[in-house]
Amino acid sequence: SDGFTCTQTDAEGQYVLTRNAESGFVFYSLPSGYKVNMHKTYKLPKFFTKLKPETARYDFTLTALDAPETRFDLICIGDPQINEPAHAVRFKREAAKDIREYSASADIPCYAIHLGDLVNNKWALYSNMVVALQPEQTGIPVFSTIGNHDHEFPTANEKEARAKYESFFGPVDYSFNRGDVHIVSMDNIIHECQESAGYTGGFSAEQYEWLKQDLSYVPKDKMVILCVHIPFRNSNYANYDEVLELLSQYKYATIMSAHTHSNINHIHTKNGKEIFEHITGTSCGAWWRSTVCTEGTPIGFGIYRIDGAAMKEWTYKSVQHDEEFQIRLYRGSDKFTGGGDASSYFSKKNAGQIVANIWNWDPAWTVNVYENGAKTGTMTQYSDKDAWTVAYHIGILNNSSSYNKSTDHMFYYTLTNPAADVKVEAIDRFGNKYEQTVFTDPDSHPGIYHLDY
Repeated sequence: SDGFTCTQTDAEGQYVLTRNAESGFVFYSLPSGYKVNMHKTYKLPKFFTKLKPETARYDFTLTALDAPETRFDLICIGDPQINEPAHAVRFKREAAKDIREYSASADIPCYAIHLGDLVNNKWALYSNMVVALQPEQTGIPVFSTIGNHDHEFPTANEKEARAKYESFFGPVDYSFNRGDVHIVSMDNIIHECQESAGYTGGFSAEQYEWLKQDLSYVPKDKMVILCVHIPFRNSNYANYDEVLELLSQYKYATIMSAHTHSNINHIHTKNGKEIFEHITGTSCGAWWRSTVCTEGTPIGFGIYRIDGAAMKEWTYKSVQHDEEFQIRLYRGSDKFTGGGDASSYFSKKNAGQIVANIWNWDPAWTVNVYENGAKTGTMTQYSDKDAWTVAYHIGILNNSSSYNKSTDHMFYYTLTNPAADVKVEAIDRFGNKYEQTVFTDPDSHPGIYHLDY
């Protein structure tokens, strides 16, 4: 493809495309049975060649895998969004280190994709993130998605705004295949290219046409994963509904997005089919100012375990914790100080009330409460701000309202015996059980990692 039109090779591997005048690259959709080629310098996936004015022929050499990869794990990385070189160092020591260790221990192939906002309008720092994403740091190939802060401004148009990003990471609309899964990454930012806030979400008519062509080569019994930066959730951006229509035609389809600096599992329904959108908590948390996102989700990344054309399960891996860490537990009556003079409370603050933040929750989860070893009830899901997080970000750091977000993955319960030993048990849609018995110290703060809560 040249990003506008798609074609297929013949039995000899030959292809013909009429180049669009706006095209910057020619690239291939990596077939499932072949290895990921890596850029010799940048050590990132290399499936593209930059077009040259007088060159008409572009060849690619692929190397077959030793065996088919019907099972693999896809790791999704949200918003590194570095603002200085030290942030790239943190990314390497935190998220990249955990990804490297996870992939080394896995008994199946692993691949990763970041979901945009590599930098925070500091485009000179792309080279820092190139190094941070290399297999030496992550252990695996990391594909790329462009975010709003990855668009340079002021520029004359979006093509110029994307140019620096593309010089490192290649085309912004492309696809690749692993096992029985077709993965598409697209630029869903419509940018005015004049200021940081001058953008909206959506796809152009040309992008939608490209996606239709790309998917026309994908059998309907395959899984399709669409990776973008700005969520579809609660949005009516250009061509979102049309793209959901395309996705609904496949056996299993899901959307991976980021952007919000919070972790959300949202379900779209189109033509009677559920399409999950996983809005991934960030690898920078709340812009590197703490160890959590804006609504208390720990810094981390998503892991999606795929078997054939089925999503076997998914989880959220918090940095410096094992996968069992899925719950932060609070006493609702506590005053949260962030370690200073701040005073922040949950809305459920009556005596005996407890609150849990369960960041990877979706509607199929069950949350049980045990008092002195006996089950006494189930927690109720509600929307609230994480008082522990807010006390630090707002009360101590005096950050903006962007750090003060409500979330739907909060739960509360009124204990029958406030003095009892308490265990909260969360059971996800796959039957995995997670427990928490430690209440968060209200005078602690998320500026550092707490390994027990």
